[in-house]
Amino acid sequence: MRKSKALWGCVLAAALLLAACGKPNAGSSGSGSMSGSGAASQTTAAWKTGLGVVVETEDEDRTGSIRLAAAAVLLDGDGKIADVELDELETTIGADGTGAVHLPTDYRTKRQKGVDYPLAEASSLKKGWAEQADAFADYLTGRTPEQVSLLKLDNDGKPTDADLLADCTIAVDRYRDAVVKACSNARGLGAAKGDRVSLGVEAVNASSDVTATDDRDVNAEIDISLVALTLDAEGRVTSAVADMAEPALTVAADGGITAPDKVETKLEQGDRYGMRGASSLNKEWYEHSEGFCGYLKGKTRAEVAAIPADGSDADLMALCTISVTDLQKAALDAMRTK
Repeated sequence: MRKSKALWGCVLAAALLLAACGKPNAGSSGSGSMSGSGAASQTTAAWKTGLGVVVETEDEDRTGSIRLAAAAVLLDGDGKIADVELDELETTIGADGTGAVHLPTDYRTKRQKGVDYPLAEASSLKKGWAEQADAFADYLTGRTPEQVSLLKLDNDGKPTDADLLADCTIAVDRYRDAVVKACSNARGLGAAKGDRVSLGVEAVNASSDVTATDDRDVNAEIDISLVALTLDAEGRVTSAVADMAEPALTVAADGGITAPDKVETKLEQGDRYGMRGASSLNKEWYEHSEGFCGYLKGKTRAEVAAIPADGSDADLMALCTISVTDLQKAALDAMRTK
């Protein structure tokens, strides 16, 4: 079996020493740090919003899998975790000896599946995935990113702390890594004390071909849009971060499936994504994303839902000309009633 996984270990701890996320969009306009002077603006800037994504792929003969773990975090003025939300998408793609690709029919995340993800029945705690993931998130609240990176787990990625095991017995290694990544990426985007953080995901099939031939392999791709945002007591967006991952498995004519060695999100690719030359605004994808996130600030769920899908909003078009249909759906998912 061939596996492609993110190997963190000491790299995660080292990442926490960085003063910024290191992306080329740091300090850009749109959803960047709010300007201004005085204690109020300084307090707002001290709270940071982050999104972390960990993608793992595997292949074995004529079967391949894609697993994406994501974390949205809110850091307080002391750099400690004030709020966390987690989610995970798992999907499997198969093929047969004729090269025909068998795509999944359900692209919901574990949180979105709710009771349809049957963990509670098999759990010794009789708790579903969301209950256990939220318990892990609660356990992390108040801790520093470094403390999270040093969290002790067993060989299966499960917690060893007795207090945590009382509410969470699932493997949390990927969620821990996503949280550490989100903390490293976090920036002051307008969130403040009293806000809550939320995570939304929209995953769709992006495969146009369903049969590989001797002359052409098939890329079985899933496009996953993610939005981490913070909401104030009135349910208005105070900050947002949007990203997208496009993991793809290669299917050959004999049905053999090959997983990529590494999957980077569009934010992680930065200028390497190579969109600037084709953009009428001369912007890279992360800059369009920042424009969309800045446009969301101050809006309620109803106002986000009312964003025209045809891109006819002049204010948004001045900041962002990429298709925001799936990002909009992810934002609405993040703004769901809890």
